Amino acid sequence: MIKSKDIFFLSILLFVFGFYQNVYAQNSAFDSTLVLYRGDVFFDSGKFDINLDTDTVLRTLVHKANASNDYYINIEAHTDSIGSIETNQVLSANRANEVKTWLLANGITEESRIAIAHWGEGRPIAENKSDEGRQLNRRASIHLYEKIPMTTLSGTLVDKETGEPIQGNIVIHTKRVRDSFPTLPNGKFNRLVPDETVIGVDVYSKGYFFDTKMIKTSSKKKAILNFPLPPARPCEKADIGNLYYVGNKAELLPISLSELPKVLRFLQINDSLTIEIAGHINHPNSPPVPRDSWNFDLSVRRAKLIHDYLIEHNIDSTRVEFKGYGNYEMRYPKATTAKHQSLNRRVEIRVKCEE
Repeated sequence: MIKSKDIFFLSILLFVFGFYQNVYAQNSAFDSTLVLYRGDVFFDSGKFDINLDTDTVLRTLVHKANASNDYYINIEAHTDSIGSIETNQVLSANRANEVKTWLLANGITEESRIAIAHWGEGRPIAENKSDEGRQLNRRASIHLYEKIPMTTLSGTLVDKETGEPIQGNIVIHTKRVRDSFPTLPNGKFNRLVPDETVIGVDVYSKGYFFDTKMIKTSSKKKAILNFPLPPARPCEKADIGNLYYVGNKAELLPISLSELPKVLRFLQINDSLTIEIAGHINHPNSPPVPRDSWNFDLSVRRAKLIHDYLIEHNIDSTRVEFKGYGNYEMRYPKATTAKHQSLNRRVEIRVKCEE
């Protein structure tokens, strides 16, 4: 039988995961849950003793729980189909309580943070016709959740040229959370996000270049982001943002590696586009570097790095070319500031012109 505190705990989860969209309009922070760890403890037939094979799973859970500020643990125990329904219900209850007892004896200090449920043979994950299937069903599944404050992030996607709303897809990411979802048909989106956290927001729409913004969320000031996306038409171009290379090398700094999947997704969404990856270097207050020079070759190799990543991730080679431009197309030929020099030192996506 499920205890009242188990029902209370499960009702919290249903509220968080099933109905949280109803509170989008709220401007104040409230608590939601983040899954920190999942694990399974397996049992011998007819037994509920904790064996040595499960020690690592449970100790990992304890370690992660003790590193969290506000955690909850949910234990759901099961059996195979051997034996009567009544016997298996009791056996699953014993298994759930045995895991709970082990946790309380090995580092979990608050019993109120643990909720248990026992389902007997009623929720198998494999057929009970084989030893292997029955072994998978003789388990206790453990989830570790952390309660975190949440707030609302809102925004709109629009065509940069016309100002008209456009529909697209949003990816929200932090160090611990990643969420992907479509906008409404009118280009608007609302999402619950961790409060007082730096998050990245990537936006994509078919027929448009992509964009990314970073923001520090705060329930004290509602975050509203607007993304004017430029159309990705033939002969149009856009910078690949946040690309930082090791000095004088065609090697990305670790901080920039996360930009490459964005270019990949852009091409996956815009699956009819053919593009050129264009590399540029910063060499101001100087004449154009010779095409056979090391400096010019650096612009080629930096563009090729992006090109090769896309090909390695199954973009058709007929859709992607690369080309270096040396310092021939610097935006600031007489650059003296770090900002202007970084704008000279760039890699672009250029949509191929129609022939």
